[in-house]
Amino acid sequence: MARSSLEPKPAPARRRGRPPAPEDELLARITAVIAALPTYGYRRIHALLRRQAEEEGQPPPNHKRVWRVMKAHGLLLARHAGGAERRHDGRVAVPERNTRWCSDGFEIACDNGERVRFGRSLGPVALRPHPLPSIPTTARQ
Repeated sequence: MARSSLEPKPAPARRRGRPPAPEDELLARITAVIAALPTYGYRRIHALLRRQAEEEGQPPPNHKRVWRVMKAHGLLLARHAGGAERRHDGRVAVPERNTRWCSDGFEIACDNGERVRFGRSLGPVALRPHPLPSIPTTARQ
């Protein structure tokens, strides 16, 4: 018989470090944010909680702790697995042949720092052959 089996077993090791902080307050803050913004995941929830804590002068919660509390209480969003795959076989669905949709947008920065945005969308546009402008090929001297 081995001597190791005769020796009394040591007492189980005590938990090292500080005890975990109570999660009641954090859970209440998380559920308050989720009640207003139910589509936010744990990263955005953590960012909002961090901003709130900085405004109140408190230490921000750890992002891993936010995830752990949300997982324990079933508050995490369902994982996005990519959805249905859309195959593109080279054909574009349009109601008639030789038509396409056109859109354009641009932004102009003003002197006072504001930005003006313009956008335009045209419905189905018939594609007609347009003659190319003639470009002189000889250089002026």
